[in-house]
Amino acid sequence: MMDRRIYIILLLFLISGCDPAFIDKPQLARQTSENFYKTDADAIKAVTAVYNYFQTYDFEVSKFEFGDIASDDAEKGGESDNDRPFVKDLEYFRSRSDNLSCRAMWSICFTAIYHVNNTETQIAKINMDQQLKNRLVGEVRFIRAHFYFYLINIFGEVPLVTKTLSSDEYHLPKATKTAIWKQIEEDLTFAKQHLPLKSGYAKADLGRITKGTAQTFLANAYLFQKKWALAQKEANEVILSGEYDLEPEFQNLFQMQKSDFSMESVFEVPHISTNTGWGDENEGTVIPVFCRSRNAGGWGFNCPTLDLLNEFEPGDPRLVHTMLFDGDNFEGEIQFNQYSPSHLHSRKVFLTPSERVGFESSDAPVNQKVIRYAEVLLIHAEAACENGDFEEARLSLNKVRRRARLSSAIDEKINFKNVNKYQVTKGQYVQYDFVKYDYWEASSNLGNLLPDVTTNDQQILRNAIRHERRVELAMENKRFYDIIRWGEPETHFHRFAAKWKTGKGAQFRKNINEVFPIPQDELDLNPRMTQNPGY
Repeated sequence: MMDRRIYIILLLFLISGCDPAFIDKPQLARQTSENFYKTDADAIKAVTAVYNYFQTYDFEVSKFEFGDIASDDAEKGGESDNDRPFVKDLEYFRSRSDNLSCRAMWSICFTAIYHVNNTETQIAKINMDQQLKNRLVGEVRFIRAHFYFYLINIFGEVPLVTKTLSSDEYHLPKATKTAIWKQIEEDLTFAKQHLPLKSGYAKADLGRITKGTAQTFLANAYLFQKKWALAQKEANEVILSGEYDLEPEFQNLFQMQKSDFSMESVFEVPHISTNTGWGDENEGTVIPVFCRSRNAGGWGFNCPTLDLLNEFEPGDPRLVHTMLFDGDNFEGEIQFNQYSPSHLHSRKVFLTPSERVGFESSDAPVNQKVIRYAEVLLIHAEAACENGDFEEARLSLNKVRRRARLSSAIDEKINFKNVNKYQVTKGQYVQYDFVKYDYWEASSNLGNLLPDVTTNDQQILRNAIRHERRVELAMENKRFYDIIRWGEPETHFHRFAAKWKTGKGAQFRKNINEVFPIPQDELDLNPRMTQNPGY
């Protein structure tokens, strides 16, 4: 067999006659940017590939670390302080420029943006249906705006890159926040003008970015900049589109596959279990095992705080479907959250024992809900309140409260719910001392449960909307950014630390800790970029 191979090689060499034209023939089986971007199908494949950055291990985990753990809603958890200690540094506002979470978030965001820019450049060269081309460009421009939203809220001023760079353009200075927000607005405006409605997509395309997705992100961008009139207008258009509605049962939003791409889904990241390996080697998500109690085989991260527990109104059905307590029984598995500082874990991403499939549970087939219609209503309510349009603000706010009020307080997958209690010794549970009500009695008192907000006082209404955002969107990695944009974060975090006698939040420094440090290796590579103040 070896002699035959040598003979064939020699024969090919002799036939070629050492002709340079033979040697230089293109590698027809190899795809490059020059030979790939030719057809409509190629463009669709290229854009679909960019979606993968939503699913990456680093991005999905980092969203929880910055959005929840850095806030007053969650604590790091894990086996000990030495388990992902760099996340503890985020939580205690003592991060340095070598922080691994900062490194991961910076890297994944700019890698995604690089591929967006390259894909947009290549698609522009294809002779294809113009409507489809605009749609695909709208999708990638949304993705760029999405990742810049995280960059500006985590790092502040960063380089603004909107094209494929040549080698002499790599060292860019930071852009101003004004310039970054302007680009985010332009990208989202283009996207909303060229993307179809959710109902305009075939079932096979569910998960692709829609006009409503782009409009909601644009409304949110306006909200973060305090452009109240524009935020209210954009959110109201999503409401009036008729494309979305609230799921009748709150718990169904977080049951595996039960509400995937449901009427409430504005944007979600799909996952399927492929059992093809660890982390980014599969198509599932790591989040359920990342957040599950170590006593239930999880890693024990992202533990709700007692302050978040205390935020829920007596009897609120959402509490049962947001938090796991010691003693909760799922299929005979009794929860004991001993590694959680609060003895709490998240119910929203919890899988029961029979639902845990995929490679070492890191490959879970659970879609990650990024934007729900409830958030559209709360964006609208907040903007309307700040505009002095109290009637519209109350209308949207009370829709969210009404759904919560009418939802069941019974978790349909649980054998026993030990709400508001924690274990002191094996089998013995006591109620948290700051909880001064009986949950089941309060939840059954429908006449007093989550009443409509009726105030015309702007400050009271503002506080009610902020409260509703916190409990409705709890453990969905939104909270840190809300605290920062609402102002006075130093006062907020110091008050939290004093109330709960914890070091968490006590080290927050005004005009420094609103953002995190830029990774040092990026500064070393780019002499035109400077570190954020205070780091």
